[in-house]
Amino acid sequence: MAISTRSKRWARWLGTFVGFPLAGVAARAVSGNIDALGAAAIGGLIGGVVLGAVQAVIGGIEPGARLRWIAATATGLAVGLTVGASAVGYHTDTASLVAMGAICGAAVGVAQALSIPMRRVDRVLWAVATPVLWASGWLITSQVIADADRQHAVFGASGALAVSALAGVLYALRHRPTTQQPVAVTDLSSDQVAA
Repeated sequence: MAISTRSKRWARWLGTFVGFPLAGVAARAVSGNIDALGAAAIGGLIGGVVLGAVQAVIGGIEPGARLRWIAATATGLAVGLTVGASAVGYHTDTASLVAMGAICGAAVGVAQALSIPMRRVDRVLWAVATPVLWASGWLITSQVIADADRQHAVFGASGALAVSALAGVLYALRHRPTTQQPVAVTDLSSDQVAA
């Protein structure tokens, strides 16, 4: 794949950073503070739909896989936020936000990696990198956010920009499977094989 094609794919994925603050706004509008299991589940689901849709459209997920990506992101964030926020007792100190981010990222990363066609190595890299990236996103955001005590569903734009830039590298390097199916040897007639 040409460098320019990879650069374009990376740039598209970088643009998906806007999905994180939009997801946070949507989650807050529906569930308020993430301070209980119900708020975390609903906020994660709504935020995940918004984030997944932004990533699918702006990031360039293949059209036939977009709904699966959105559903996986919504499910992953709903489960991850419910488990992660509960695991840290809904606290908003830096260590708690980083731990919550790692748990959310693990759930989202695995769900996304299984949702669209990828080589096994790409699936593993995406699933392993996402929790690290999401923990980093919360670490960055926790250093600049003034209202962490409002118990946000996702990290802010500062963390999102870094996460999207780094995830974009993985996305740009990912092998895109072709839609053309190889012809099986048994499908060929003896005349075609001889030719």
